[in-house]
Amino acid sequence: MTRMTKQDAATDGGRVDHQATGNNHFSAAAEEAFGRQANKGILADKVAAELNVPRRTAARVLDAVLDSMRDLLRARGKVAVKGFGTFERRIRKGRAYKHPLTGESIDVANKETVIFKPSDQLIVETRTNATPRARRPQGNPTDDILFKG
Repeated sequence: MTRMTKQDAATDGGRVDHQATGNNHFSAAAEEAFGRQANKGILADKVAAELNVPRRTAARVLDAVLDSMRDLLRARGKVAVKGFGTFERRIRKGRAYKHPLTGESIDVANKETVIFKPSDQLIVETRTNATPRARRPQGNPTDDILFKG
């Protein structure tokens, strides 16, 4: 049995005509069944649609960005992305606690972890009642280059 993803259901390979049935979106039950968490594949699809490039290219770009962030976190300990947030490598202090059943004292060692602090802009834009930010008009990708030759 093949598992159908939300993406498969949206593109559906011509099996169901959503225009004829008037069902252009998932029912609440279907949405709940898939959950609300996005994954790397969905993110690559969004990037591909935004940049108007093939999904494979968008996935490679996404992998390169994530790999670079990992390397910078390892080397510098902190990566700040303006308008998104800050990733920081921190050491959580070790502590001692008592085992609830035996009463025995247990020491927990220091632990290295990565934390994320979202920017105020991200917090505001992800609220459910927030209006989306105006998008830049689609143009030639080289329109942003300072020095045109």
